[in-house]
Amino acid sequence: MDTLHSKDSFVFNIWGFLKPYAQLMRLERPIGTWLCLLPSLWGLALASPNLNIFHIILFFIGATLVRGAGCTINDLIDKNIDKKVIRTKNRPLAAGHISLKHAVIFLGIQLTLAFGVLLFFNKMTVFLGLVIALPIGIYPLMKRITFWPQIFLGVVFNWGCLMGWSSIHNSLSFSIVLLYLSCIFWTIGYDTIYAFQDYEDDLAIGMKSSALKIGKQKGRSFVIGCYALFFAGLISTLFIEHKPLLGASLIPLAVFSFFTIQKLNLNNANECGRFFQKNKIIGLLIWSGFLILNFVESFL
Repeated sequence: MDTLHSKDSFVFNIWGFLKPYAQLMRLERPIGTWLCLLPSLWGLALASPNLNIFHIILFFIGATLVRGAGCTINDLIDKNIDKKVIRTKNRPLAAGHISLKHAVIFLGIQLTLAFGVLLFFNKMTVFLGLVIALPIGIYPLMKRITFWPQIFLGVVFNWGCLMGWSSIHNSLSFSIVLLYLSCIFWTIGYDTIYAFQDYEDDLAIGMKSSALKIGKQKGRSFVIGCYALFFAGLISTLFIEHKPLLGASLIPLAVFSFFTIQKLNLNNANECGRFFQKNKIIGLLIWSGFLILNFVESFL
């Protein structure tokens, strides 16, 4: 019994040590990783009809590490601000569960592992991965200098779309660039809704966001416009790539998204948070469409 109890205590102590670092990476909130990963999977599925499991695993690990590193950088920069916001005051750095020194070391470990994953890809994909490193690092500063940090987040979060394509072709094309630009509007839309959760806090402490710039009266119309541009670009890409059936099948999903946004209460933080979470489902449905179509086409 003493041995069993000792083992339980050891496991408990290890988890107690690791838990703040897992929270620093937001592992308990995987929605950000999914939203970073899904464009990569779309680009990969658009580039090749074959289900490349190895590349999917690499992109999953890479998205987890890069998103985790981004969150770590964000918390290092925003430590004092996070203490003043209800939603963020219990984050590990803000609450004092991790020291700045240990957070920086942990950031270095994440970036090193992410670079190791990147080296499994071809030259073009490695180049793209290195190019986006600096924007990832400076994104947390954007909400201090512009009301449109959501645009910058869109540039960063959807970069994997280009990498998914280039991992197969070792080059880029007009259609994948169009899809990438379309995905940026998707991110602007869902992150604007996300920003409405912190509307009052951001207003009080002087942070900037698209939600504050647009205001609650025009918020729904703006987000619907972003989703309209996203779906228009996505469907156009599919037609260019000779996948009209998949493009047409996404129209009901677009209509559902518009209807959901129209009913959204921007004064309700919980409602905004639930809609933000639904974007994972939207993204997975789109990826499922790619996979199903690729599977069917392989038999035609």
